[in-house]
Amino acid sequence: MVIIMSSFVSAFGAVNPKIMQKLKEKVDFADMTDEEFKKKHALMKQAGDAKANEEFQKTKIRGCYKKSVWSGGQEIKFTFDDWDVSKQADVDRAREVGNKAYKLAQELKTDNFNVTLYGNSGVGKTSLAIAMMTKLRNEANKSIMVVSTAELASLLDNKYTQDDTRERLINIERALKEVDVLLLDDFGTEGGSLRSIKVVRKDMQDYLYRVANSRVGGDKTTIITTNNNDEDFELMYNTKIISRLLTKNKDHMIFFKDMKDVREI
Repeated sequence: MVIIMSSFVSAFGAVNPKIMQKLKEKVDFADMTDEEFKKKHALMKQAGDAKANEEFQKTKIRGCYKKSVWSGGQEIKFTFDDWDVSKQADVDRAREVGNKAYKLAQELKTDNFNVTLYGNSGVGKTSLAIAMMTKLRNEANKSIMVVSTAELASLLDNKYTQDDTRERLINIERALKEVDVLLLDDFGTEGGSLRSIKVVRKDMQDYLYRVANSRVGGDKTTIITTNNNDEDFELMYNTKIISRLLTKNKDHMIFFKDMKDVREI
């Protein structure tokens, strides 16, 4: 489903007032069912009005972010101004990493590609990824969403015993497919770490494949932070998932090599 159109000019002249009234109704994307979302989108296309498109995007921005699945349930807010290079012993390396993240965020304002941040725990991968996304939301009006893959795996555990979790997973999946910029945080944690790598459970693989496949080749960006390496992922996941999520372009990779654990970054 295409949500945002580069040119949104009506072919039907004046907008039907009844359609515009329905578009102005405050319906939260986060609370919409799939059917409600489709109807809202169809009305937007009927209206053929840039203002309607703008309002819909605002709703999408609020709703996708609201569906974020945070590690430990704790929301993180971070901007590039918060990146304190003095907390690292190698200040130049910290500055280099921050500058690359900033540069990629600038490019993503008008382009779409995947980005992977590799490094040990506590070096600031999530913080810089969120800084990138915050910049894209504030300066390019893009919707953003953060999902801890470990927390997502826990939700999948609960879906077998909790009806509300099953419904939540359906709504999260739709947002994962539609959001402009998605962060999969600590990707690979669900498959273990050094010396304990295991194949990720089938329901998690199926879920992520549907999401990854829907985001390929369109106007979507997926950012990944991970403590693992590509060889680990080959043991954890079907290669079709990895090929759709992990960038192969070294210019779109950020390596936090030799950086120390400073959890408050």
